[in-house]
Amino acid sequence: MYGPSQRQESLLLQLVFSGLFGWGVWQSLKLQALPVVTYGLGFLALVAGFKALGIALVRLRNILMRRDAMEATTQRGSASWATSKELKRAGLFNTSGVFLGCDTGGRPLFFDGEIHGLTLAPAGSGKTIAFSIPALCHSPLPMIVSDFKGTLAVMTKSLREKQHRQQVFSVNPAHLYTDQLGTPARFNPLQILLDDWMMPERNKDLIADSHAIALQLCPEPAGTTENTFFRNGSRKILVLILVYLITFHGAGKAVLSEVLSLLRNVKQLIEVCEVAMASPILNGELADMAAELHYKLTAQDTRQVDSFLEGAVQALSAFSSSGWLAESTSTCDFRFKDLKECPATVYLIADPTKMKVFAPWMGLMGWAAITELTRCQNTKPVFFLLDEATNFRIENLSNSLTGLREFGIRVWFVIQELEEYARVYGRESLETLLSQTEAKQIFGASGAKSCELFSRMLGEQTVKAVNVNLGRTRYDPVIQSVSEQARRLLTPDEVRQFTDTILFIRNLPPIHAIKTGYHEVKPWSDWVAANPLFGSKLRGKTRVRLKY
Repeated sequence: MYGPSQRQESLLLQLVFSGLFGWGVWQSLKLQALPVVTYGLGFLALVAGFKALGIALVRLRNILMRRDAMEATTQRGSASWATSKELKRAGLFNTSGVFLGCDTGGRPLFFDGEIHGLTLAPAGSGKTIAFSIPALCHSPLPMIVSDFKGTLAVMTKSLREKQHRQQVFSVNPAHLYTDQLGTPARFNPLQILLDDWMMPERNKDLIADSHAIALQLCPEPAGTTENTFFRNGSRKILVLILVYLITFHGAGKAVLSEVLSLLRNVKQLIEVCEVAMASPILNGELADMAAELHYKLTAQDTRQVDSFLEGAVQALSAFSSSGWLAESTSTCDFRFKDLKECPATVYLIADPTKMKVFAPWMGLMGWAAITELTRCQNTKPVFFLLDEATNFRIENLSNSLTGLREFGIRVWFVIQELEEYARVYGRESLETLLSQTEAKQIFGASGAKSCELFSRMLGEQTVKAVNVNLGRTRYDPVIQSVSEQARRLLTPDEVRQFTDTILFIRNLPPIHAIKTGYHEVKPWSDWVAANPLFGSKLRGKTRVRLKY
């Protein structure tokens, strides 16, 4: 860099002078000129040569200094994308676990962790073809899959049976695609209460589990304290009816449609209370609950208890005896706890045209599955694939994530937007989700908060910035300088526009991955059946070949 009074000497000019003077020395020797001429020209040639050498050395030093100055350091940030060596060292090229796409070199990436995972994929970003179906194609673990459209079951049921040799249960209350899926399987969530009552060592769990089911059916909305009194009243009534049906009638009437029928018949409900009030069951606790409800039902002013009853009826309205869910929850064709010993795949299929009706059932099934699997005292792994995880709610799921790992339960959440998860489960639960998921697969982000979060998670790198001083007038010399600045690996806007996949896995640097669909992987493209919504198989150029 040069100031206003500095002038850069010409290396070429000094080389020309040195060459000319040297040529003069040669000519003077050839013509036998006076020695003083020869010596004079020789001296000038040496001076010009040394000056050229000095300029060259200064130039070389400046080039090296400029190179060193332009090389980024890590003083203001060391963020970078993971290298192939780091991916190999972490075992991500081993073909076990969940398929997460390919690295930028085209090698497939797999994650085989013992803890939970998260896939964030806005609508239309390819989560089904690039994660959900590949997981069903590749993972040999027993799986429980939430399938709101029934398409995952249709496309992968056969391969789960043939390739992984697992029995498949399609819990399909709406009887979608029965020509491909067969007769729907059934599961009664109240079977857990029946187990509590039939096993003397677990009698003390009966009321606690009844409370858990009541809370699952009539949950507290995230982030609100309004009407808690009335929801508590509704849950107390549900607990009483559940315990009464289990202890007095057993499996014959221990179904949710029967609970709803009692809630709608106040006269019969009063008779239930009178019977239960005379019972010593559960050390008289059932009698105490019945006496409290009987007093309210027979009082002169029943407006309060009417509100309780209405809340309970609304919580169970989806399980009416004339609906699909009554049949689906009437008995058990399988048990979730059996997946530990006899690996199987369970699809929980909803009706996409009745999402609000099926959401309470889906959440209750998730609660039942987790409850059974955590009580069977077996740590063999089971994989929960919660597709469209914000369309339903499993009570206390986020707070249970740490403990589920000890029982071998691996939960993988597939959601469209982080803020949707916060709306369903609460802001604190979102923080728990982000901290308890060992692997995060980002297919895209559209919300401003999500883009900012992932930009911060990617970290900052040190970059060199060239600063230009133009002087005060247009004729002043231009002066350049270099400084170090911190820059995020991707800014929030760059995250929003990023079309590839971002992976965060354990303590590895962030991974730049390429989204790869099942139709681009052999033999998956042959195994997977056609999507029933489109009627034909998805085709694509083969990018990955796997051996089984």
